[in-house]
Amino acid sequence: MHAVFTNRARGLGKSARTRARLMDAAVEVFARQGIEAASVNEIAQAADVANGTFYNHFKDKDEIVGVVAFAIAGDVAERLDQAMEGFEDAAERTSFATRQFIELATSAPNWGRALVRAVWYLPELRRQVSAFARSDIERGVKSGLFKVELDDFLVDLFASLVVMTVFLRLEGEAGPDAGAQAAEHQLRMLGVPPARAKRVAWRELTPLSLAA
Repeated sequence: MHAVFTNRARGLGKSARTRARLMDAAVEVFARQGIEAASVNEIAQAADVANGTFYNHFKDKDEIVGVVAFAIAGDVAERLDQAMEGFEDAAERTSFATRQFIELATSAPNWGRALVRAVWYLPELRRQVSAFARSDIERGVKSGLFKVELDDFLVDLFASLVVMTVFLRLEGEAGPDAGAQAAEHQLRMLGVPPARAKRVAWRELTPLSLAA
């Protein structure tokens, strides 16, 4: 089990450590069989606790889905925000965010799979992912670099391309260059000239890592 939450809870009280173990177990179960098919019993078994212990920490499966999904998404967003400090060009920001999101989500496969499944399961998480993408698209439209009319449908398509690329990478249906390919297509979709889109999207990238 990829025990990111458990590792972070080291040194905390027993209750916090148990809650973290349940969250790591949920990530494992969601990644393996999907959120809809997962049960509280399977999560409790994976965490090696009784069902009653689960309910001491979470009201039901939907609550732990939300807690885990938003924790993963929040970690990714925080790392991207930190890494993009000082980035002003909208094309550079868009490409960097897309490629690093894909790399972060695939660097810990269970986390990535759980996040992809949660995006489709939780409308609020979809809105959060889209809102993150919208800010840089707005920047590019205001600067005149992106030649598109900004609307919710465009933002949703943009964000969906990122999530689908994560899925394809995790399933082995796309290779390590998939992030650059996705970023290039996004920039061209936003009206960036093809030569610049290619140059920006395929720039050498040092992948970020999630803090354990």
